[in-house]
Amino acid sequence: MDEQKELQLIAAAELRIASAASEASFAAVVNQLLCPLLRKLASKSEAVKKRIVQVLTHVSTRLKSIQTAKLPLKDLVELYKETVAAPNSAATYSLLLSISLMYIEMAFARLDTDVQPDQLDPITFTFDLVPGISTRPEAHQQIIFAIIVPFIAAYKEKKSFGKKTTDTVILIDPYGFSSSKAAESNFKWILDKFSDLMLYSCPGSAVGDGESVTTPPGLSPNAVKFITREGKAKWTKNPTELKSIKTGILRFLQLEEMTPQSLHTPTRYCMYLSASCDPAHEVASAADDALKRMAKPSFDDSLVVSLLYRLYQGSTIAGQNPNDIRKPGNNTVKVKVLGILSRSVVAANIFPGLLQVSFDALYGESTNGRLRSAGMGFVQWIARMAENDKIRPVAPILLSGMLKMIEETGDGGSQAGEKEAESLRGFAYDIVGLLSKRAPELFKNDLTILKDFFKAVSRETRNVRVSVQDALSTMINAYKDAANDEEKRVIIEEILLENIEKSEHQARYAAVKYANSLFPFSSPLARYLNLVASADQKLEVKEEARRGLQFPTPAGNNSAKSISEFQAQIPSLKDMAIFLQKMERKPRINARAPGVKYIGSITAESYSHSLEFLRKIMIALADPGKKIDGLFGIMGAADDDSVGRIADLDTRAKVREYLRIAWGAMDIGESSDDIGGIQKFLELVERALKSDEVDAILQSTASACLVELVSLCPSSLAESYREKAAWIREFTTSVKTETRLCMARVLGIVSTSELSGGDRVKAFQKLVNELATVARDSSKQTTFEARHGAIQALGFLLGRLRYRYSADWKQYLEYETANKITAIIAEDLDATSSLHVQGACLALGEIARYGELPVAVGHESTMEVDGAKKLQPASVEKWTRAAILKKLKALGKTTKDTKIEEAALATLGQIALGTPEVSEDILDFFFTLPPILSKHVEVNFTVGDAICAAAGGFAAKNMEEYLDIADVNFPPLGSNISTPDAKVMQRILEKCFVEIRPASAPVSKKAVCVWLLSLVKFCGSIDQIKLNLPKMHTAFSNLISDRDEFTQEVASKGIGLVYELGDASIKASLVESLVSTFTEGRKLAPQSVTGETTLFQEGSLGQTPDGSNLTTYQSILSLASDLNQPDLVYKFMSLASHNAIWNSRRGASMGFGSIASLAERELAPHLSQIIPKLYRFQFDPNIKVAESMKSIWKSLVKDPKKAVDENFDVIIKDLLKSLGDRMWRTREASCLALSDIMHGRQLTQIKPYLQETWAMCFRALDDIKESVRISAFTTCKTLTNVTVKYCDPTVVSLSEGQEIMDITKGLGSKAEDVAKFSLSTILKITKKGGVLLKPHMAELISTLLESLSSLEPQVMSYLTFHTASYNITQEQLDSSRLSAAKSSPMMEAIDTCVENLDSAVMKSLMPKLFNIIRKGVGLPTKAGSARFVVTLVMRVPSDLRPFADNTLKALSGAVTDRSPAVRKSFATAIGHIAKLCSVPSLQRLIRHLQTMYTTSEEEDSRSVPGIAILEISRFSSDAFVKLNSEILPLAYIGRHDANLVIKTAWSEVWEENTAAASSAVKLHLSELLSLCTTLLGTTPSWTVKKQIGLSLRDIAAAIGTSIAVKMSEILPLLIDALSGRTWDGKESVLEALVTVSIEGKDYFKTHSGQLEQVSKIVIREAKKNNKPYKRVALEYLSKFIEQLKVDKFDDLEDYLVEMATSDDKDDDEDADDIRTKPMNLAIKANAFKALGACFPFVKESQVKWANQVLPVLIEGLETGNIWNTRISILESIEKIFEKFDVSIETILNETTLLLVIHGINNTQTDGKYTAVREQSLKTLKQVVTRIADTKAMTEKVKNTLISTIDEAVGKEMIAAILEPLKDLRKVITGMSLD
Repeated sequence: MDEQKELQLIAAAELRIASAASEASFAAVVNQLLCPLLRKLASKSEAVKKRIVQVLTHVSTRLKSIQTAKLPLKDLVELYKETVAAPNSAATYSLLLSISLMYIEMAFARLDTDVQPDQLDPITFTFDLVPGISTRPEAHQQIIFAIIVPFIAAYKEKKSFGKKTTDTVILIDPYGFSSSKAAESNFKWILDKFSDLMLYSCPGSAVGDGESVTTPPGLSPNAVKFITREGKAKWTKNPTELKSIKTGILRFLQLEEMTPQSLHTPTRYCMYLSASCDPAHEVASAADDALKRMAKPSFDDSLVVSLLYRLYQGSTIAGQNPNDIRKPGNNTVKVKVLGILSRSVVAANIFPGLLQVSFDALYGESTNGRLRSAGMGFVQWIARMAENDKIRPVAPILLSGMLKMIEETGDGGSQAGEKEAESLRGFAYDIVGLLSKRAPELFKNDLTILKDFFKAVSRETRNVRVSVQDALSTMINAYKDAANDEEKRVIIEEILLENIEKSEHQARYAAVKYANSLFPFSSPLARYLNLVASADQKLEVKEEARRGLQFPTPAGNNSAKSISEFQAQIPSLKDMAIFLQKMERKPRINARAPGVKYIGSITAESYSHSLEFLRKIMIALADPGKKIDGLFGIMGAADDDSVGRIADLDTRAKVREYLRIAWGAMDIGESSDDIGGIQKFLELVERALKSDEVDAILQSTASACLVELVSLCPSSLAESYREKAAWIREFTTSVKTETRLCMARVLGIVSTSELSGGDRVKAFQKLVNELATVARDSSKQTTFEARHGAIQALGFLLGRLRYRYSADWKQYLEYETANKITAIIAEDLDATSSLHVQGACLALGEIARYGELPVAVGHESTMEVDGAKKLQPASVEKWTRAAILKKLKALGKTTKDTKIEEAALATLGQIALGTPEVSEDILDFFFTLPPILSKHVEVNFTVGDAICAAAGGFAAKNMEEYLDIADVNFPPLGSNISTPDAKVMQRILEKCFVEIRPASAPVSKKAVCVWLLSLVKFCGSIDQIKLNLPKMHTAFSNLISDRDEFTQEVASKGIGLVYELGDASIKASLVESLVSTFTEGRKLAPQSVTGETTLFQEGSLGQTPDGSNLTTYQSILSLASDLNQPDLVYKFMSLASHNAIWNSRRGASMGFGSIASLAERELAPHLSQIIPKLYRFQFDPNIKVAESMKSIWKSLVKDPKKAVDENFDVIIKDLLKSLGDRMWRTREASCLALSDIMHGRQLTQIKPYLQETWAMCFRALDDIKESVRISAFTTCKTLTNVTVKYCDPTVVSLSEGQEIMDITKGLGSKAEDVAKFSLSTILKITKKGGVLLKPHMAELISTLLESLSSLEPQVMSYLTFHTASYNITQEQLDSSRLSAAKSSPMMEAIDTCVENLDSAVMKSLMPKLFNIIRKGVGLPTKAGSARFVVTLVMRVPSDLRPFADNTLKALSGAVTDRSPAVRKSFATAIGHIAKLCSVPSLQRLIRHLQTMYTTSEEEDSRSVPGIAILEISRFSSDAFVKLNSEILPLAYIGRHDANLVIKTAWSEVWEENTAAASSAVKLHLSELLSLCTTLLGTTPSWTVKKQIGLSLRDIAAAIGTSIAVKMSEILPLLIDALSGRTWDGKESVLEALVTVSIEGKDYFKTHSGQLEQVSKIVIREAKKNNKPYKRVALEYLSKFIEQLKVDKFDDLEDYLVEMATSDDKDDDEDADDIRTKPMNLAIKANAFKALGACFPFVKESQVKWANQVLPVLIEGLETGNIWNTRISILESIEKIFEKFDVSIETILNETTLLLVIHGINNTQTDGKYTAVREQSLKTLKQVVTRIADTKAMTEKVKNTLISTIDEAVGKEMIAAILEPLKDLRKVITGMSLD
């Protein structure tokens, strides 16, 4: 077209626009011409464009004045869409696009706010505006954004757009954001702008259009201009509208059908995050909800981190337009952003952003308390998670910042409140601690931080102090090298010394921890700090101190190198002692604690610990290979009898040698650290004893140390104390028993030294006499402790005198004196005090040990101990040797005090040693003790010691400790003590072998076993023991199988010792013998079985054969056998000490520690082979076995963690194999061991074994043994935790996690425990597994659904068959089961799984789900599968849509379940899934439901369609609308169902989906009639026919005369249905025919023949013989004839009269039926009614029948009919008179009329039935009304009427009847009765 023609067309268009006079005409013209005019803007002619612009300017001007004019929005949008799609549109059509957008914006603004149902939603027009928006010019973007925002925000969730038609398409992603990469960029652009919108806030005051606005935080000026459209967008100025816009957008973005939820997650997340900080609660809540619902992005995604940093900091890119620079976010946003950044490792490594953000939060101008706290949290995160190359450059800055924060918040200069300041300081201290780990170089050269922190730990508030303590602990590693620098070390030492005395326990704890960490064990300072802290009141300080005092591992061998290395690790004895002296003399910095005793500056308790520690150092130097801590426990843990002696004999010998060498060197003038150390040690001991502040515990410890030194050092030490005897004697009165004992011993050694001079002898004698005097003094002036100490001292003095001077001791003390002293001591054997008796025994033992008691022999036969009371107390006559022996035997046998018992028996052993002639008597006495000692097993060890003393003399090792004078050899050669009689030993052994036979009493075997053990241990060097080793081995081997566990242990110890003593040949034979004992069992020799032999303990025959009492040693043997070295069994038995006694002083005295050490070294090469079984044996169900194995494990494995890690594969393979062992003990131990070993394992370790482990654990969980099942449960719990941990995608990679997921096998197990546990595990995995669940989702969900039934409580299944017994219905039970299934953990897990479903998973899941729906067993599974379908529809509709039709098919087949609850569940599922199904599929469903409803005879099946369709209407309204023409007719028929439940469901379907019944019936009339026709013609069901009849009746009633047009269709249908015999419900069809005929009577005006046909049919049906049907048919006949005014009385009169007058007595057919008479009466009443209703309206016929019918009716009133029949007759008379014409006299003769009045009179005076009188009154009124003013009202009739009324008035009592009667009389007579 040429330019001229275009201009002409434009002119014509302009003329039309200008000619439009009215607003309406102008709007019409604009709607028609606007788009064509705009298209001309694409013309190449500039003149055309210019002309168009002029015309459009005119149009725009007029449009501004006509605001109501609508614009063609649809056409405008289509024009814009076409133009945008054109090639190079932006350049070529820019003017067209710009002006089009202007008009589109105007058109949107003029839209109606309320969208009508038949209109398109305005948002649909925005679908074409958004595509390509990211590439549009900014001006266009601004317009489009301003257009779409209000509509997007106002959008309400819909499932479709446009009118509701069957062609409606449900749109998904209508904007096409996910259609391509370019489209995704559009979505990104939209999200960016929405993010800006969320940050925007209204200005503080009103701002006019175009005015500049302030820039909110987080935005740039240009962003604000864009959002507000440069101030033109009105909603940006109204806070309420802005809040609504934001909330709407947040809601819109969460709609899956509108926006893709998986695109641009980081941007979406940051937008929600900023929105959650909005000051408007509604916006923040909506954003929080969106954050909860969305899939969170990875916080380590660099894009997420950069967006968060931008949100916090804004943007300040160099060279950027100032108007594009974004402000930082507000404080609320900053706090939230920091919370996220503090969970991102990437964020902690963004430089310099991490510094900028941190310092802004801490020191920014606008910061506040919350922001500072969040900033501190972020800095802490940086200190933890930043990479080394990132943290080191910024660490100095962060450190200075934290120190500044501590300073500012601590000096009151901070603006923060007190609590906030505390919190910030706590954070700062923690961060400094973390920085010390990441950048230690900042700390080790700067001790000021350490000083300040140690000060702070005392000065800070209680809440902050914990953080300071933690920081100090963390900083330790930074200062480890500082201790090597002299200058720094001195400073650190000063800090620690200062803080160890602080009152704040945190300071003390930190000081001790630093001492232990920074200084070596050899540091005196560090150990001093430990010693001070060891007496601390706080447990944590005390425990840390104890750790610092633990000695290093002893030297592994005796090489010089290892010994020197070990000695270098421990403090020098001299240095340690000197340092202690120095610190003791040093003044305290802080005041003394009240109530605490001090030695100088050190507390008494710490001083006591210091002495113990020095003693340990001395022992360690003497015996480097000995473990120190077990010798003499720190904190006074030693037993009473161990005070002052080293229990281990080998160590004691080494210490003696060490002291001999050291002290001997001092004697010759040499000097060394050892000498100096011992001297200083002695000085410290004396200082403790001489202290002014007496402390009993300290004195006890010091005296123990002194006696040890004096007894082990050369005599020169004792001589040096000779002049201090008086001072030593003072301590014999100490309140502490141990102190008295030790110092008495010291006094004995010192006072008997060098008695060569006369003065010394006299002094000695004087001391003895003085002590004797004290011992005899029973007055109150002498204390209890003084007498006890004197007795002890006398014993030690006399004993050590005989020790030193065995041949000539009588030169220094007269025999008589000694005799007297012994009697004084013996007198205390009768004391009432237990302590005095023990003291007397001990003193007598000391005297008797070194020779015969210095008393007369006496004769036991002539002297009774009890009779001795008649003698002088403490006299030599009373206390002869025989008397003392007898008293001691009595004490050993009868006393109940164990300590006295032990003391007496030990003394007897000492007497037997010193007096060989009584040894046999004493030994015989010992063999009588076992029955007495059965409850005091430990006393047998004392007896064993005594036997060794008696039989072995001083050759027995246990006697070595009593040789406590270093330079004196004892016993002297030639004495009877020095060479014990070999016969005694042999006799003892033979006696023991006899007592230990199998036939012996168990108590005897237990006791003798202990004695044999003592003999082997202490007398092993004696020939008789060596010669009898095989016999002893046999004895011990027999006892290993003893029923008593303690006997077994003692025997095992004995076997080990026997093995160690033997040579190679003996060892070989012993191994063979022992192994046969273990493997074959001990065989009883025939001669060993006697009548008293106990073969079985009571009840043992009923126990399981699980190994009996051989368990421990069989287990040990299996360890040795696995190594193919049975001799190692002896080593194991040396280590297996689980009885507490072996860890006590007794065990130490037996020397088992050294044996165990030897066993450790010999077993070390086999460790790798031993560990697997040994690890399992630690968990043996037999606690004794477990304790034994733990003992072996502890001894052999020095680093358990390392050993288990290195042998993990071997251990776990052994455990898995053992889980299937035939022995239940092995299976149980394996379970417990597996539980232990699985803790904390890495995925790489457990992955190869995980599946097998689960399988074996499930097997164990179903074990026949309950204890195994319990153990397996523990293992499964551990395994669950491990599995769940490694099924968490946040912990493991996807590939690794997938390998762990395959564990659902257990759910299918028939074992209840297995299934339940597997279920609990799966529930946990589903919560953690996330995306890892996808490959297993199908199997997992199907298994969980099936488990709903398989794991249902059995009681539910039981109740199903016994509902009647428990008075509940099946429906109630099913409802309960359904509720339980819905709330079960399985359903919870299934719901969790839905979150991870996608299209790929659905492909494998849905076939399984269909199978469960069709074939699932059990109500819970069926209901659960239905609920799962509903969940899928609601949560993953798009993924379910491809499977919707098949799902519907499966559900429709399963919905006929016999359980109402299941049917309801499946129906609900159908209702939900329908929204996703195709129309053909839904149509098939409706047909299926219709067939089911109309053909099924079962009520349960017939109830299903109504419920299903009701659910569809409720949950899938769109689908229902598509099929309402098919559904509603069926619903209409269904609402007439006889079953109330079914009827209710269909009624709800109809009522909820039709606004008005009549209009709905009219709308669907064709479909209704079509369905009725089809059903009536095809259904064989009388029930359905009945419903159709009722439906047609109601249809006719609903639409009234409108039914006439359908009469030609309906009448044949009904006529045909009425043909044939009578059936139940046929009356409804007849009623329908009558109702239709009445409502459509206009039809008969043109179809009279049809009326005749219908009349005949109605009459025919009324004449049917079926009585119930006849009763109803007569009613319908009456109604039909009366309404249609059909004259058929000639045909009916005879029949009706016959029915009305028939006699019931003639009806014998059903005489026996009690319902016959009421039915006959009802028929008779209806027949009487029909006579009146069918009475003709035509006068000619009335004349014919009136005088015949009325007498019949009157006769009915008088023949005794019941009251309701009479009422029917009266009603009929009333209707007949109502039909009479005005000329009644021509119809009715007077006789008949009088007869009627007479009949009415009878009923009106009926006094029984008010209803009869009321109806009689109505009839009378009708009669009077009809005859009044007619010739029929003759005088006779009138008088009859008056008399009738008068009679009735006289009798009537009811006013409602009486008054009308009076009024009626007035009408007749013209006068009132009143």
